[in-house]
This record gives sequence, structure tokens and C-alpha cells, in this order.
Amino acid sequence: MKKYLYVVFAAGLTASLSSCLNDDEHYVDFKNVGAIAEIPSSAFYGREDARSYLKVTAVVDSFDVNIASPDVPTQDTQVTLAVDQSALTGTAYTILPSSLFQLITPTVTVKAGSRLASVKYQLNTSSLTFKDNYALPVVIKSATNGVTVSSNYGTKIVAIKLRNNYEGTYQSTGTFAHPTAGTRAINRTKTLSSIDETTSQTEYADLGTAAQMWLTINADNTVTITPKGTASATVQTGVNKYDPATRTFTLSYQYAGSGGNRIINETIRRTN
Repeated sequence: MKKYLYVVFAAGLTASLSSCLNDDEHYVDFKNVGAIAEIPSSAFYGREDARSYLKVTAVVDSFDVNIASPDVPTQDTQVTLAVDQSALTGTAYTILPSSLFQLITPTVTVKAGSRLASVKYQLNTSSLTFKDNYALPVVIKSATNGVTVSSNYGTKIVAIKLRNNYEGTYQSTGTFAHPTAGTRAINRTKTLSSIDETTSQTEYADLGTAAQMWLTINADNTVTITPKGTASATVQTGVNKYDPATRTFTLSYQYAGSGGNRIINETIRRTN
């Protein structure tokens, strides 16, 4: 009876080995392949992994390595990794200066009876700017017990981006008053992404991803709205401020259109 492979990380097998697999829509059978050491996020989402960090002198982060095999490994497997600048060839990234990172666990052990081990690294982002385009390229170099290193999914390129204190998930509530269609409620989840230390980008009102706005928090916690995308003729009205205690934006703005102004009043409160 054929063994079903319940480990989804098997998707990380190299293309060169795929011809050895007996594969259909119901199962994957590792015939004559053995075990593969891979970085599972590379298999599913590609080698590049954009991660954002605050400006700090030391932050520790991690990613997993996986042993893909028909059965759970019965022996400990040591996986050795290294930072390898050649992995950035063909990309737009520059390797992070060596003084700003440390690969804390260049060798990790995947314990018998498990498949995953965590690779830890430390960054110093205190001197970075929002315009920098640095990355940390980490490559699996070897594995013990005859485990093969995946040639396709053995690399992790961590793109290092700064984030400000406002980046995160928010809940937006309020109203959108249309001059002819009436008033509708706004109640949606929004994500704020960093532009610089005081400016974040998010969805404009409830108009979807095509209409964006930049929210800049001024020194007195007032907020300046800069429209992006399709909603360009914006006028700020009423209260536009940020409350750091509750991590809440209170916004009032409008823009002209056929029949009159579209008037938006919304509160955007941090939820994570």
C-alpha cells in the first residue's frame, strides 16, 4: 500500500529530483530519493523574504530548515548553513555589512522524530535608512546522514527593511457620505506599511487597493494626509490627529466628485 506523505514541506524537492518521484493528485511517493534538506518558506513563497524591523542595536529573528522525506527521520541530522553573497547575484539587493549581522546558529540539529529546526540570526538596524536595499542571503551548505541539500530551495534571502512604530494591522470604522448615494458605514481591517519614520501608507477610505493615502504624524501628533492613486483631490477637514496612548488615528477628509463632495470621517485603531 502506498504511503501518503502528510508533510507539506515535500514541495521543496528540487526539480532535478522530481523525475524520481511517483506523483499523482493523491500522494507523493519518494521512490529512490531519500531525504532532502530545504528551507520550506523558499519552497512555497520563493527565496526572497521581506522582513521589517525597528531601528534597534540588536534584534533576533529566525527561520526554519526542514527535512523532507517519506518517513519522519529516526536520527539527528546536522544542517550547516552560511551567509553567501553569491546568492544575491541577479537580484537588486546588496549584502548587509558584516558588522550588522551575526548568524547565531550556523549549524542546527533536526532531532530524530521531527523535521524542523530553527536558524537564528541577529541584526543591528540602528544605522539603516528607509532607502537601503540590504539583504541577508543564507544558504544550506551540507547535511549529515546522507541527506541531500535542495539545489532549488536551499537558499533564504532575507530582505532587510526598516519599519516605523505605526506599521501594523488596524480596524477602521466611520462613515463615507456620498452626495447622491447617501452615507455608508466604514468597517474594515486596514494595514499600515512604513514609508519613513513618521509616514505610513494605507487604504484610502474604503475605496480598495487602487486608492491609497500616506498618513504623516507631525511633531504635535496632528496628521497630514497625502492621497495616492486614484483619490488625488483631497481636502482635510475637522480633526486629523494621532493618539499614541490608544494608537488611534482620527481622520476627517473629503474630495470632490460628480454631484458634490465625498466626505469621510474615520477612526483607525491599532489591533495588533
